Amino acid sequence: LQGVGGGGLVPATLALVADLYPPSRRAVPLGVVSAVQEIGSVVGPLFGALVLALAFWQAIFVVNVVVALALLIALRLLSADEVGRVARRRGSRGAPKWGLWSLDWLSAAALLLAAAAYVVLVLRPSTVQRDLFWGQLFIPYAGSSDWTTPLGLIVLGALLGLALRCTFARRPLVDVRGWAGALRQADVTGAVLVAVALGGVVLAFATADPAVQLFAPQGHWYLLGSALATVILAVHLRRTPNPLIRVGSLRARPAWGALVVSFLVGAALIAALVDIPIFARTTRYPDSQLLAALVLVRFLAALPVGAWLGGLATRRFGAAWVAATGLLAAACGFALMVRWDDETLATVAAPTFALVLCGLGFGLALAPVTTALLAHTPAEDHGVSAALSVVARMVGMLIGLSALTAIGLHRFHTAIEQGSSAAAAALVQEQTVFAGAAACCALGAVLALVLLRDLRSTPS
Repeated sequence: LQGVGGGGLVPATLALVADLYPPSRRAVPLGVVSAVQEIGSVVGPLFGALVLALAFWQAIFVVNVVVALALLIALRLLSADEVGRVARRRGSRGAPKWGLWSLDWLSAAALLLAAAAYVVLVLRPSTVQRDLFWGQLFIPYAGSSDWTTPLGLIVLGALLGLALRCTFARRPLVDVRGWAGALRQADVTGAVLVAVALGGVVLAFATADPAVQLFAPQGHWYLLGSALATVILAVHLRRTPNPLIRVGSLRARPAWGALVVSFLVGAALIAALVDIPIFARTTRYPDSQLLAALVLVRFLAALPVGAWLGGLATRRFGAAWVAATGLLAAACGFALMVRWDDETLATVAAPTFALVLCGLGFGLALAPVTTALLAHTPAEDHGVSAALSVVARMVGMLIGLSALTAIGLHRFHTAIEQGSSAAAAALVQEQTVFAGAAACCALGAVLALVLLRDLRSTPS
Protein backbone atom coordinates (compact mmCIF):
# COMPACT_ATOMS: atom_id res chain seq x y z
CA LEU A 1 0.00 0.00 0.00
CA GLN A 2 2.84 2.39 0.77
CA GLY A 3 4.39 1.56 -2.60
CA VAL A 4 1.15 2.23 -4.47
CA GLY A 5 0.60 5.53 -2.68
CA GLY A 6 4.17 6.74 -2.75
CA GLY A 7 4.72 5.62 -6.32
CA GLY A 8 1.98 7.93 -7.55
CA LEU A 9 3.36 11.06 -5.92
CA VAL A 10 6.45 11.66 -8.06
CA PRO A 11 4.81 11.26 -11.52
CA ALA A 12 1.92 13.51 -10.48
CA THR A 13 4.35 16.17 -9.29
CA LEU A 14 6.44 16.03 -12.47
CA ALA A 15 3.33 16.17 -14.66
CA LEU A 16 2.07 19.16 -12.68
CA VAL A 17 5.36 21.01 -13.28
CA ALA A 18 5.11 20.20 -17.00
CA ASP A 19 1.59 21.65 -17.13
CA LEU A 20 2.41 24.79 -15.15
CA TYR A 21 5.60 25.78 -16.99
CA PRO A 22 6.34 26.10 -20.72
CA PRO A 23 9.13 23.91 -22.12
CA SER A 24 11.64 26.78 -22.19
CA ARG A 25 11.21 27.36 -18.43
CA ARG A 26 10.59 23.80 -17.30
CA ALA A 27 14.13 22.61 -16.48
CA VAL A 28 14.66 24.78 -13.38
CA PRO A 29 11.41 23.83 -11.58
CA LEU A 30 12.05 20.18 -12.45
CA GLY A 31 15.50 20.57 -10.91
CA VAL A 32 13.96 22.14 -7.81
CA VAL A 33 11.44 19.30 -7.49
CA SER A 34 14.23 16.74 -7.84
CA ALA A 35 16.30 18.64 -5.26
CA VAL A 36 13.46 18.69 -2.74
CA GLN A 37 12.90 14.96 -3.22
CA GLU A 38 16.57 14.23 -2.61
CA ILE A 39 16.64 16.49 0.45
CA GLY A 40 14.17 14.02 1.91
CA SER A 41 16.79 11.31 1.42
CA VAL A 42 19.11 13.31 3.67
CA VAL A 43 16.58 14.38 6.29
CA GLY A 44 14.81 11.00 6.49
CA PRO A 45 17.62 8.89 7.98
CA LEU A 46 18.61 11.66 10.39
CA PHE A 47 15.02 12.16 11.50
CA GLY A 48 14.65 8.41 11.90
CA ALA A 49 17.71 8.35 14.15
CA LEU A 50 16.20 11.16 16.20
CA VAL A 51 12.92 9.26 16.62
CA LEU A 52 14.81 6.16 17.72
CA ALA A 53 16.70 8.20 20.29
CA LEU A 54 13.48 9.55 21.80
CA ALA A 55 10.89 6.78 21.30
CA PHE A 56 10.29 3.20 20.19
CA TRP A 57 11.00 2.29 16.56
CA GLN A 58 7.31 1.89 15.61
CA ALA A 59 6.88 5.62 16.20
CA ILE A 60 8.61 6.22 12.86
CA PHE A 61 5.51 4.87 11.11
CA VAL A 62 3.18 6.83 13.36
CA VAL A 63 4.89 9.98 12.08
CA ASN A 64 4.11 8.88 8.52
CA VAL A 65 0.42 8.54 9.39
CA VAL A 66 0.30 12.03 10.92
CA VAL A 67 2.14 13.60 7.99
CA ALA A 68 -0.10 11.86 5.44
CA LEU A 69 -3.28 13.06 7.16
CA ALA A 70 -1.95 16.61 7.48
CA LEU A 71 -1.01 16.70 3.78
CA LEU A 72 -4.38 15.30 2.75
CA ILE A 73 -6.21 18.07 4.61
CA ALA A 74 -3.79 20.76 3.39
CA LEU A 75 -4.11 19.69 -0.25
CA ARG A 76 -7.89 19.60 0.06
CA LEU A 77 -7.89 23.16 1.40
CA LEU A 78 -5.52 24.38 -1.32
CA SER A 79 -7.50 22.79 -4.14
CA ALA A 80 -10.76 24.14 -2.73
CA ASP A 81 -9.27 27.62 -2.48
CA GLU A 82 -8.15 27.40 -6.11
CA VAL A 83 -11.65 26.41 -7.22
CA GLY A 84 -13.06 29.39 -5.38
CA ARG A 85 -10.57 31.78 -7.00
CA VAL A 86 -11.40 30.45 -10.47
CA ALA A 87 -15.12 30.85 -9.82
CA ARG A 88 -14.71 34.42 -8.57
CA ARG A 89 -12.38 35.29 -11.47
CA ARG A 90 -15.05 34.14 -13.91
CA GLY A 91 -17.57 36.33 -12.15
CA SER A 92 -19.82 33.48 -11.11
CA ARG A 93 -22.60 34.72 -8.90
CA GLY A 94 -23.04 32.91 -5.70
CA ALA A 95 -19.63 31.29 -5.99
CA PRO A 96 -19.02 29.14 -2.93
CA LYS A 97 -16.73 30.47 -0.26
CA TRP A 98 -14.00 27.91 -0.14
CA GLY A 99 -11.51 27.71 2.66
CA LEU A 100 -10.96 26.30 6.12
CA TRP A 101 -14.62 26.39 7.14
CA SER A 102 -15.74 24.66 3.94
CA LEU A 103 -13.63 21.58 4.74
CA ASP A 104 -15.59 18.41 5.32
CA TRP A 105 -14.75 18.20 8.99
CA LEU A 106 -16.96 15.15 9.58
CA SER A 107 -14.87 13.17 7.08
CA ALA A 108 -11.66 14.56 8.57
CA ALA A 109 -12.79 13.58 12.07
CA ALA A 110 -13.71 10.06 10.92
CA LEU A 111 -10.34 9.69 9.21
CA LEU A 112 -8.44 10.90 12.27
CA LEU A 113 -10.46 8.61 14.55
CA ALA A 114 -9.79 5.58 12.34
CA ALA A 115 -6.07 6.37 12.15
CA ALA A 116 -5.71 6.99 15.89
CA ALA A 117 -7.60 3.83 16.84
CA TYR A 118 -5.62 1.74 14.38
CA VAL A 119 -2.29 3.09 15.65
CA VAL A 120 -3.24 2.23 19.26
CA LEU A 121 -4.48 -1.21 18.14
CA VAL A 122 -1.19 -1.97 16.39
CA LEU A 123 1.21 -0.52 18.97
CA ARG A 124 -0.68 -1.86 22.01
CA PRO A 125 0.93 0.46 24.60
CA SER A 126 1.58 -1.62 27.70
CA THR A 127 0.31 1.05 30.12
CA VAL A 128 -3.02 1.23 28.27
CA GLN A 129 -3.31 -2.53 27.81
CA ARG A 130 -2.75 -3.20 31.54
CA ASP A 131 -5.29 -0.62 32.66
CA LEU A 132 -8.47 -2.21 34.10
CA PHE A 133 -10.76 0.11 32.12
CA TRP A 134 -8.88 0.98 28.92
CA GLY A 135 -7.49 -2.54 28.63
CA GLN A 136 -10.98 -3.77 27.70
CA LEU A 137 -10.52 -2.05 24.32
CA PHE A 138 -8.17 -4.88 23.34
CA ILE A 139 -10.47 -7.79 24.36
CA PRO A 140 -12.27 -9.38 21.34
CA TYR A 141 -16.03 -9.74 21.47
CA ALA A 142 -15.76 -12.98 19.48
CA GLY A 143 -12.87 -15.16 18.33
CA SER A 144 -9.29 -13.87 18.57
CA SER A 145 -9.16 -11.32 15.74
CA ASP A 146 -8.12 -7.76 16.53
CA TRP A 147 -10.97 -6.55 14.35
CA THR A 148 -13.56 -7.89 16.80
CA THR A 149 -12.10 -5.83 19.66
CA PRO A 150 -13.71 -2.48 20.56
CA LEU A 151 -10.75 -0.70 18.98
CA GLY A 152 -11.01 -2.78 15.80
CA LEU A 153 -14.73 -2.07 15.54
CA ILE A 154 -14.06 1.63 16.03
CA VAL A 155 -11.62 1.54 13.10
CA LEU A 156 -14.09 -0.31 10.86
CA GLY A 157 -16.99 1.91 11.88
CA ALA A 158 -15.02 5.11 11.30
CA LEU A 159 -13.87 3.90 7.87
CA LEU A 160 -17.44 2.94 6.94
CA GLY A 161 -18.70 6.35 8.03
CA LEU A 162 -15.88 8.00 6.05
CA ALA A 163 -16.79 6.00 2.93
CA LEU A 164 -20.49 6.90 3.20
CA ARG A 165 -19.71 10.55 3.87
CA CYS A 166 -17.30 10.82 0.93
CA THR A 167 -19.82 9.10 -1.34
CA PHE A 168 -22.89 11.22 -0.56
CA ALA A 169 -21.60 14.53 0.84
CA ARG A 170 -21.83 17.63 -1.36
CA ARG A 171 -18.18 18.60 -0.96
CA PRO A 172 -16.45 15.56 0.60
CA LEU A 173 -12.91 15.38 1.85
CA VAL A 174 -12.20 12.75 -0.83
CA ASP A 175 -14.30 12.94 -4.00
CA VAL A 176 -15.17 9.25 -4.33
CA ARG A 177 -17.79 9.89 -7.01
CA GLY A 178 -15.26 11.84 -9.07
CA TRP A 179 -12.76 9.01 -8.67
CA ALA A 180 -15.36 6.48 -9.79
CA GLY A 181 -16.10 8.54 -12.89
CA ALA A 182 -12.41 8.83 -13.70
CA LEU A 183 -12.00 5.09 -13.17
CA ARG A 184 -14.68 4.36 -15.75
CA GLN A 185 -12.74 6.44 -18.28
CA ALA A 186 -9.39 4.92 -17.36
CA ASP A 187 -7.80 1.94 -19.06
CA VAL A 188 -8.03 -0.45 -16.12
CA THR A 189 -7.22 -3.47 -18.29
CA GLY A 190 -4.06 -1.80 -19.54
CA ALA A 191 -3.06 -0.90 -15.99
CA VAL A 192 -3.51 -4.51 -14.85
CA LEU A 193 -1.42 -5.78 -17.78
CA VAL A 194 1.35 -3.28 -16.97
CA ALA A 195 1.26 -4.42 -13.33
CA VAL A 196 1.55 -8.08 -14.36
CA ALA A 197 4.40 -7.34 -16.79
CA LEU A 198 6.35 -5.38 -14.17
CA GLY A 199 5.44 -7.83 -11.40
CA GLY A 200 6.99 -10.70 -13.32
CA VAL A 201 10.27 -8.82 -13.62
CA VAL A 202 10.18 -7.84 -9.95
CA LEU A 203 9.54 -11.40 -8.75
CA ALA A 204 12.18 -12.90 -11.06
CA PHE A 205 14.92 -10.81 -9.46
CA ALA A 206 13.61 -9.93 -6.00
CA THR A 207 12.98 -13.56 -4.93
CA ALA A 208 16.49 -14.70 -5.86
CA ASP A 209 19.27 -15.50 -3.41
CA PRO A 210 22.02 -13.09 -4.55
CA ALA A 211 24.67 -15.24 -2.93
CA VAL A 212 24.26 -17.95 -5.54
CA GLN A 213 22.09 -16.68 -8.40
CA LEU A 214 21.17 -13.67 -10.50
CA PHE A 215 17.46 -14.45 -10.49
CA ALA A 216 15.18 -16.97 -8.81
CA PRO A 217 15.02 -20.67 -9.86
CA GLN A 218 11.44 -20.09 -10.99
CA GLY A 219 12.45 -16.74 -12.47
CA HIS A 220 12.10 -17.92 -16.06
CA TRP A 221 8.40 -18.58 -15.42
CA TYR A 222 7.99 -15.09 -14.00
CA LEU A 223 9.76 -13.61 -17.01
CA LEU A 224 7.63 -15.71 -19.36
CA GLY A 225 4.48 -14.39 -17.70
CA SER A 226 5.86 -10.87 -17.96
CA ALA A 227 6.59 -11.34 -21.66
CA LEU A 228 3.10 -12.68 -22.35
CA ALA A 229 1.52 -9.77 -20.49
CA THR A 230 3.67 -7.37 -22.52
CA VAL A 231 2.53 -8.91 -25.81
CA ILE A 232 -1.13 -8.78 -24.75
CA LEU A 233 -0.60 -5.19 -23.59
CA ALA A 234 0.80 -4.20 -26.99
CA VAL A 235 -2.25 -5.65 -28.74
CA HIS A 236 -4.61 -4.08 -26.20
CA LEU A 237 -3.10 -0.59 -26.54
CA ARG A 238 -3.68 -0.64 -30.31
CA ARG A 239 -7.32 -1.70 -30.01
CA THR A 240 -8.71 0.17 -27.02
CA PRO A 241 -10.15 3.65 -27.73
CA ASN A 242 -8.66 5.21 -24.59
CA PRO A 243 -5.37 3.38 -23.89
CA LEU A 244 -3.27 3.83 -20.79
CA ILE A 245 -0.20 4.47 -22.98
CA ARG A 246 -1.00 5.91 -26.36
CA VAL A 247 0.81 4.25 -29.24
CA GLY A 248 3.33 6.73 -30.58
CA SER A 249 3.53 8.92 -27.47
CA LEU A 250 7.10 7.69 -26.87
CA ARG A 251 8.04 7.53 -30.54
CA ALA A 252 10.52 10.43 -30.37
CA ARG A 253 14.08 9.28 -29.72
CA PRO A 254 14.66 11.54 -26.68
CA ALA A 255 11.42 10.22 -25.14
CA TRP A 256 12.26 6.53 -25.16
CA GLY A 257 15.94 7.37 -24.76
CA ALA A 258 15.15 9.10 -21.46
CA LEU A 259 13.62 5.84 -20.21
CA VAL A 260 16.77 3.92 -21.16
CA VAL A 261 18.99 6.44 -19.38
CA SER A 262 16.67 6.39 -16.34
CA PHE A 263 17.05 2.61 -16.18
CA LEU A 264 20.86 2.92 -16.06
CA VAL A 265 20.66 5.74 -13.51
CA GLY A 266 18.62 3.48 -11.25
CA ALA A 267 20.99 0.54 -11.70
CA ALA A 268 23.96 2.67 -10.63
CA LEU A 269 22.18 4.72 -7.97
CA ILE A 270 21.12 1.66 -5.97
CA ALA A 271 24.76 0.59 -5.75
CA ALA A 272 25.58 3.81 -3.92
CA LEU A 273 22.54 3.70 -1.63
CA VAL A 274 23.11 0.08 -0.59
CA ASP A 275 26.81 -0.67 -0.88
CA ILE A 276 28.39 2.48 0.54
CA PRO A 277 26.92 1.76 4.02
CA ILE A 278 27.85 -1.93 3.59
CA PHE A 279 31.42 -0.92 2.77
CA ALA A 280 31.47 1.22 5.91
CA ARG A 281 30.20 -1.70 8.01
CA THR A 282 32.81 -4.12 6.64
CA THR A 283 35.72 -1.71 7.14
CA ARG A 284 35.50 1.25 9.51
CA TYR A 285 32.26 0.79 11.47
CA PRO A 286 31.57 -2.95 11.94
CA ASP A 287 29.60 -2.37 15.15
CA SER A 288 27.51 0.71 14.28
CA GLN A 289 24.81 0.74 11.65
CA LEU A 290 24.13 4.42 12.38
CA LEU A 291 27.73 5.56 11.78
CA ALA A 292 27.90 3.43 8.65
CA ALA A 293 24.70 5.01 7.34
CA LEU A 294 25.99 8.51 8.11
CA VAL A 295 28.84 7.93 5.65
CA LEU A 296 26.20 8.08 2.93
CA VAL A 297 25.00 11.52 4.08
CA ARG A 298 27.83 13.21 2.16
CA PHE A 299 26.58 11.57 -1.02
CA LEU A 300 22.94 12.36 -0.26
CA ALA A 301 23.69 15.98 0.64
CA ALA A 302 25.31 16.55 -2.76
CA LEU A 303 22.32 15.09 -4.65
CA PRO A 304 19.88 18.01 -4.19
CA VAL A 305 22.62 20.53 -4.96
CA GLY A 306 23.39 18.70 -8.19
CA ALA A 307 19.68 18.46 -9.04
CA TRP A 308 19.23 22.23 -8.69
CA LEU A 309 22.37 22.94 -10.72
CA GLY A 310 21.20 20.43 -13.33
CA GLY A 311 17.96 22.34 -13.78
CA LEU A 312 19.84 25.60 -14.27
CA ALA A 313 22.41 24.10 -16.65
CA THR A 314 19.82 22.34 -18.80
CA ARG A 315 18.31 25.68 -19.87
CA ARG A 316 21.70 26.85 -21.11
CA PHE A 317 23.45 23.75 -22.43
CA GLY A 318 20.66 21.30 -23.24
CA ALA A 319 19.59 18.02 -21.68
CA ALA A 320 22.02 15.71 -23.48
CA TRP A 321 25.24 17.45 -22.42
CA VAL A 322 24.14 18.08 -18.82
CA ALA A 323 22.94 14.50 -18.29
CA ALA A 324 26.10 13.09 -19.87
CA THR A 325 28.30 15.35 -17.73
CA GLY A 326 26.49 14.32 -14.57
CA LEU A 327 26.69 10.62 -15.30
CA LEU A 328 30.35 10.92 -16.26
CA ALA A 329 31.03 12.65 -12.93
CA ALA A 330 29.20 9.85 -11.11
CA ALA A 331 31.25 7.29 -13.04
CA CYS A 332 34.46 9.04 -11.91
CA GLY A 333 33.20 9.00 -8.32
CA PHE A 334 32.56 5.27 -8.46
CA ALA A 335 35.95 4.74 -10.12
CA LEU A 336 37.56 6.42 -7.11
CA MET A 337 35.55 4.15 -4.78
CA VAL A 338 36.99 1.10 -6.56
CA ARG A 339 40.34 2.12 -5.06
CA TRP A 340 38.99 2.37 -1.51
CA ASP A 341 40.61 0.08 1.08
CA ASP A 342 40.33 -0.68 4.79
CA GLU A 343 41.82 2.68 5.80
CA THR A 344 39.98 4.99 3.40
CA LEU A 345 37.19 5.99 5.79
CA ALA A 346 39.74 6.81 8.48
CA THR A 347 40.48 9.98 6.50
CA VAL A 348 38.07 12.72 5.48
CA ALA A 349 39.23 14.19 2.19
CA ALA A 350 39.46 11.10 -0.05
CA PRO A 351 36.04 9.53 0.66
CA THR A 352 34.32 12.92 0.83
CA PHE A 353 35.57 13.94 -2.62
CA ALA A 354 34.39 10.67 -4.20
CA LEU A 355 31.01 10.76 -2.42
CA VAL A 356 30.31 14.40 -3.25
CA LEU A 357 31.41 13.97 -6.87
CA CYS A 358 29.14 10.95 -7.25
CA GLY A 359 26.19 12.67 -5.57
CA LEU A 360 26.56 15.82 -7.65
CA GLY A 361 26.77 13.72 -10.80
CA PHE A 362 23.55 11.85 -10.11
CA GLY A 363 21.83 15.11 -9.17
CA LEU A 364 22.92 16.77 -12.41
CA ALA A 365 21.40 13.95 -14.45
CA LEU A 366 17.92 13.98 -12.87
CA ALA A 367 16.42 17.19 -14.30
CA PRO A 368 17.73 16.94 -17.89
CA VAL A 369 16.50 13.37 -18.34
CA THR A 370 13.01 14.30 -17.13
CA THR A 371 13.08 17.50 -19.20
CA ALA A 372 13.93 15.57 -22.37
CA LEU A 373 11.13 13.09 -21.71
CA LEU A 374 8.43 15.66 -21.04
CA ALA A 375 9.55 17.87 -23.93
CA HIS A 376 9.04 15.08 -26.45
CA THR A 377 5.74 13.62 -25.26
CA PRO A 378 2.27 15.14 -25.80
CA ALA A 379 0.89 17.25 -22.98
CA GLU A 380 -1.97 14.83 -22.31
CA ASP A 381 0.57 12.02 -21.77
CA HIS A 382 2.81 13.84 -19.29
CA GLY A 383 1.44 11.93 -16.31
CA VAL A 384 1.96 8.52 -17.88
CA SER A 385 5.38 9.41 -19.34
CA ALA A 386 6.57 10.73 -15.97
CA ALA A 387 5.32 7.52 -14.35
CA LEU A 388 7.19 5.42 -16.91
CA SER A 389 10.37 7.34 -16.09
CA VAL A 390 9.99 6.50 -12.40
CA VAL A 391 9.18 2.88 -13.27
CA ALA A 392 12.28 2.64 -15.49
CA ARG A 393 14.45 3.92 -12.65
CA MET A 394 12.89 1.55 -10.11
CA VAL A 395 13.26 -1.46 -12.40
CA GLY A 396 16.85 -0.40 -13.02
CA MET A 397 17.41 -0.32 -9.27
CA LEU A 398 15.95 -3.80 -8.86
CA ILE A 399 17.88 -5.43 -11.71
CA GLY A 400 21.03 -3.45 -10.93
CA LEU A 401 20.96 -4.51 -7.28
CA SER A 402 20.44 -8.16 -8.19
CA ALA A 403 23.04 -8.25 -10.96
CA LEU A 404 25.78 -6.25 -9.22
CA THR A 405 25.26 -8.10 -5.93
CA ALA A 406 25.39 -11.48 -7.65
CA ILE A 407 28.58 -10.56 -9.52
CA GLY A 408 30.13 -9.11 -6.38
CA LEU A 409 29.31 -12.19 -4.29
CA HIS A 410 30.74 -14.40 -7.03
CA ARG A 411 34.01 -12.46 -6.73
CA PHE A 412 33.73 -12.80 -2.93
CA HIS A 413 33.50 -16.62 -3.05
CA THR A 414 36.28 -16.78 -5.63
CA ALA A 415 38.54 -14.74 -3.35
CA ILE A 416 37.70 -17.02 -0.40
CA GLU A 417 38.55 -20.10 -2.47
CA GLN A 418 41.88 -18.54 -3.38
CA GLY A 419 42.78 -18.18 0.31
CA SER A 420 41.81 -14.56 1.02
CA SER A 421 40.42 -13.64 4.41
CA ALA A 422 36.73 -12.81 4.80
CA ALA A 423 37.53 -9.11 5.25
CA ALA A 424 39.69 -9.00 2.12
CA ALA A 425 37.09 -10.90 0.11
CA ALA A 426 34.36 -8.52 1.27
CA LEU A 427 36.51 -5.62 0.08
CA VAL A 428 36.83 -7.27 -3.34
CA GLN A 429 33.05 -7.70 -3.44
CA GLU A 430 32.35 -4.01 -2.77
CA GLN A 431 34.99 -2.87 -5.24
CA THR A 432 33.35 -5.08 -7.88
CA VAL A 433 29.96 -3.49 -7.23
CA PHE A 434 31.44 0.01 -7.48
CA ALA A 435 33.14 -0.92 -10.76
CA GLY A 436 29.85 -2.20 -12.16
CA ALA A 437 28.08 1.02 -11.11
CA ALA A 438 30.80 3.07 -12.79
CA ALA A 439 30.25 1.08 -16.00
CA CYS A 440 26.48 1.73 -15.83
CA CYS A 441 27.11 5.47 -15.41
CA ALA A 442 29.60 5.57 -18.28
CA LEU A 443 27.18 3.73 -20.57
CA GLY A 444 24.40 6.08 -19.48
CA ALA A 445 26.57 9.10 -20.31
CA VAL A 446 27.23 7.82 -23.83
CA LEU A 447 23.56 7.01 -24.42
CA ALA A 448 22.50 10.41 -23.05
CA LEU A 449 24.68 12.13 -25.64
CA VAL A 450 23.29 9.97 -28.43
CA LEU A 451 19.63 9.66 -27.46
CA LEU A 452 18.78 12.95 -25.74
CA ARG A 453 20.15 15.28 -28.43
CA ASP A 454 18.18 17.54 -30.77
CA LEU A 455 15.53 18.75 -28.36
CA ARG A 456 12.83 20.63 -30.19
CA SER A 457 12.46 24.29 -29.41
CA THR A 458 8.66 24.07 -29.35
CA PRO A 459 7.76 20.60 -28.17
CA SER A 460 4.17 19.50 -27.86
